[in-house]
Amino acid sequence: MSPKDSKPKQATTPTAGQPEMSIQEGLAIAMQQQSAGRLAEAERIYRQILQADPNQPMALHRLGILAHMAGHSEEAVKFIKAALINAPDYSGAHNNLGNVYKDMGRLNEAINSYRHAIRIKPDYFAAYGNLGTALQHSGKLDEAINSYHKALAIRPDFADAHCNLGNVLMLQGKMDEAAISYRKALAIKPDYAEVHGNLGTVLKVQGKTEEAMHSYRKALALNPKYIAAHNNLGTALQKMGKLDEAAACYSKALAINPDYAHAHCNLGSALLAMRRLEEAADSYRRALSIEPDDAEAAGSLGSTLLALGKLKEGLEMEQVGFGVIDFDIDRGVTISYGTRK
Repeated sequence: MSPKDSKPKQATTPTAGQPEMSIQEGLAIAMQQQSAGRLAEAERIYRQILQADPNQPMALHRLGILAHMAGHSEEAVKFIKAALINAPDYSGAHNNLGNVYKDMGRLNEAINSYRHAIRIKPDYFAAYGNLGTALQHSGKLDEAINSYHKALAIRPDFADAHCNLGNVLMLQGKMDEAAISYRKALAIKPDYAEVHGNLGTVLKVQGKTEEAMHSYRKALALNPKYIAAHNNLGTALQKMGKLDEAAACYSKALAINPDYAHAHCNLGSALLAMRRLEEAADSYRRALSIEPDDAEAAGSLGSTLLALGKLKEGLEMEQVGFGVIDFDIDRGVTISYGTRK
């Protein structure tokens, strides 16, 4: 067999004053720039590479990732699909196309992309993890669990898969198993704030309120802007009768996100329990301005208005939130709900 010459290196067209570089050198530099957060410079180099080779799959793929990061998801799909036309077995591009589809809410297409990546690379643990998340969002919880288990069989120290497995188990009401998954994730990644928060929620459901508060506080020590942890710590404190501390937690959540309707409603509940009725009514009204169909907030506002002596408005709001209960010997109990005007 005659020896084959190596392919000649293609060169990218340099910016004025810069030395010529090969495509591989350009890709390496662009990826370094991307990793360092210098995205505009990375994009410039990828586009420069495509001037030399319009079908270069890695440059197309990476431009797709950058487009998605910039919020241009349709453009990202076009770039990554172009990469796959030129490199059909590019497993990483299939995986990232799945990520773009998932973020766009196109879950069936995301699932197909992840499965394609796995067919090409059967030990692709990250694609199994992403597939699990897409299946979970599609309501296919048992399939999601199976996918997370496959990811963990390949990579037992995959903290995200342990976390997401715990999330599905919690949705299924399997709190003991969920707690085990979260603790495995924390054994691998002790500074995983979201897992501390999720473990706190499981412990609270299990009635272990003190342990739950400890988990929420760990989460907040790691991420002081973790809104859900502030809110959930507040609900645990309120359950313990520590109303002032609970109200302070809800207020911290609202300082981070003033449009967090649940925190407004929970703050209203704490203020109502403290008999700070006008403030409670204001909180419930704010919750309803954000989520007009929140029946709990409407009913609770009605109860607060009744306590303030505002009978007509209070009864109207209670009817909207809690409905009107009628009892008839023949028909039994019926509940009819009002409507917001």
